[in-house]
Formats: sequence, C-alpha cells, structure tokens
Amino acid sequence: MKKTGIVGMLVVALALGHAFAARAGIKDLLSPKKHKEKQKAEQGLMISCVKDRSWLAYFKNDEGEIAPVRDTLNTEDDEDWLGLRFSDYEGPRIRLGVLKVFNKAAEAEEWDRSTRIEVPVSGIQEMLTVALYNTRRFDVIEQKRVDEILKQQTRKDLIEPSPGTAQNVGKVLGAQYLVYGTVNEWMPDRGKRKVGPGGIFGGAKQEAEVSITFSLADVANGQTLFTTTERARMGEWSFSFGGGNGGQDQGTEQKTPVSYAVRACANKAALKIALFLRDQKWKGTVIDIKGGEIYVNAGSQQGMAELTRLSVLSVRGVVVDKESRIKLGEDTRGIGTLEVATVQNAFSIAHIFEGCKGLKTGDRVELATKPEMPTIRAECRALDPDLTL
Repeated sequence: MKKTGIVGMLVVALALGHAFAARAGIKDLLSPKKHKEKQKAEQGLMISCVKDRSWLAYFKNDEGEIAPVRDTLNTEDDEDWLGLRFSDYEGPRIRLGVLKVFNKAAEAEEWDRSTRIEVPVSGIQEMLTVALYNTRRFDVIEQKRVDEILKQQTRKDLIEPSPGTAQNVGKVLGAQYLVYGTVNEWMPDRGKRKVGPGGIFGGAKQEAEVSITFSLADVANGQTLFTTTERARMGEWSFSFGGGNGGQDQGTEQKTPVSYAVRACANKAALKIALFLRDQKWKGTVIDIKGGEIYVNAGSQQGMAELTRLSVLSVRGVVVDKESRIKLGEDTRGIGTLEVATVQNAFSIAHIFEGCKGLKTGDRVELATKPEMPTIRAECRALDPDLTL
C-alpha cells in the first residue's frame, strides 16, 4: 500500500475516533479516578432527584447518562442541547399558541435587496412547538389550529404580530400567551473541514450556524413580555472509503447539521420560557353556564383536576390608552370561587363554592391557590438551584 494511503487511513481513523468519542463520552475515560467517582455519585443523586420530580431540566445523552444544565448553560456545547429533558409534572399547564416564524436573515444577493435566503420557517415552527410541548409544563395548541386563525387575519402572514393581533388570535385560541420566532442568521454551510488526502480515503465536517429570536406575548394586553436570542453551531462528519468503483465512493452519507442547530436553539428557548413562566398562574375562561353548572375551557389536557378551586374575575371592560389607542388589558374584579366537579379532556364543569354573584360567560378564572409541588430535597436543590421547580 502506498505511504499516502496509510497516512490517509490514519488521519481518517483519528477523525472518526474524535467525532465518535465526543458523542459517546469516551473522552471521560481519561479523567482522574476521583473525578470519575464524584461524577458517578452525582449521577446517582441526579437520577434520584429526577424521579422525585425535583428538577425542571437536565441533559441526557445516548448512553442514558444525565447531567445538570448548569454544565452547558453558559458554554458553547450546543450538541448537549439536543438531549434536553424535563422532569414529570402533573399540575395545571398554561396554554401556549405558537405562531409563524419570520425570516429576517440577510439578503441572498447584494444586488437584489428584496430576495431573502430560503429558510424553512414551517419546520422551525414545528420544532419550537415540540420543544415547548416536551417541557411538560404547557398545553401547546396544534399548529393547524393556529394556522386556521391566522388565515382569517389580514396580511398577518407578512408582518409580525401586533398587540391587537396577539389579543384577537390568543382569545380565539383560548391561549394565555403566544410564542413566535424570528430568524436573524441562517448559515447552513457555515464552513467545512476536510481530513485525509481525498480520493480513496477522506472525510469532511460540515458546519451550520443559526441565530433565532424567540418572543413571548401576553394575550391579555398583546404586549411582549419576554424575548431571548439563541445561537447554535453544529457540525456533522462524513467519511468516504474506497474509490474507483465506477467513480462512486462507498462511505457514510453526509448529513446536514442545520436542523440540529435549530433544535438546539428551540430547546434553549423552551427552557428559558419555562423558567420565565414557572411562577405564573394558570388562567382560563367561563365558556358556558347551564343552571348550576359552569363550564371552564380547561380539562385534563391542561392538567385540571377535580376539587380544584378557581377564583372568578368578572370582566368589567377593556382598558384602552386614549392617546395611543392601545389595549392595556381587562378591568377585572374578584367575585367569588368555583370548585371543579367534573373533568373532561378539554373542559371542566364547576359549581359555585362561594360568592359569584353576577357570574357570566366570558368571565376569567384562575387558580385560587398555587399548585402544590413536591418537596425539593436540599441536596437536589444544591445541584441546580436556579433550575429547580
């Protein structure tokens, strides 16, 4: 065998070993014994804490190993974000609507400022929906239902949601908050690195980088409450072995890493949105009244349970800024308490527990008390104090 061929094989082997070791965690074998023992002990504690539902979020790799989010939260280890997981949760879930993703990436050609880089906005919207659903803290409205409402809005497929649009869409969907994304940078071919002499033996790593801003709007007044811009850079190795087979290389198929980068961004945003909303009460609406039965637009799908107490807020009107004509929210007044008697999949039936004079369809309801959460053990809280429930 020629010397160049042997060198090529060695280079490819080293590249393969590096790429696979990074994913499989083989590099940990080089860690000192004390570090490994500490890591093993932390693993056992983390597994115990997750079973106790003490954690909000953690990472889990292909080998089943879990790690605190703190290890990656402020680093550039974007690949870890593909394994983001959340502990179980059985309390009321806030309803979110995920709107269309907007493309504001740089123009594709300098000479044509009206042409923008092609970005799969529908796919990004779907990934964001899945990421929010996987937090287990939200009731995420299906994309088809959101699209049906957006079709009724004039030119809302071309511009970002205004406060008025957020209020209208959110109320029709029965959502408390709306989430949408804006693509700032889209670089599916961020760069390539090649190893080996090429020809018979060779390999390359394709890299992609994206930047997306995620915004959270309050349906009550249409105002944006929270924004976060997330960036991720991901790479994927591909290798070829053997040539000359009619000019066809026989090797691994090259994968496009841009979808991984989008998933990483969506998972980062989902975690931050969950942290931002974790102390917010679930809110709903009285949708019908039949005698002594009051129908509320939340059921088991939203985590509602029998005997749950709901505070009733009578809607007295909408407060509007006379100068800007912006709707600032609803003027509400507490009038009593309901108690949930029957829970269906998408709605519940409640009875009056106390007060509720003048109760009417359209009045708002919210949890009378904060949901009871599992007691968080001190050792669990110490692992990730900022990311526990």
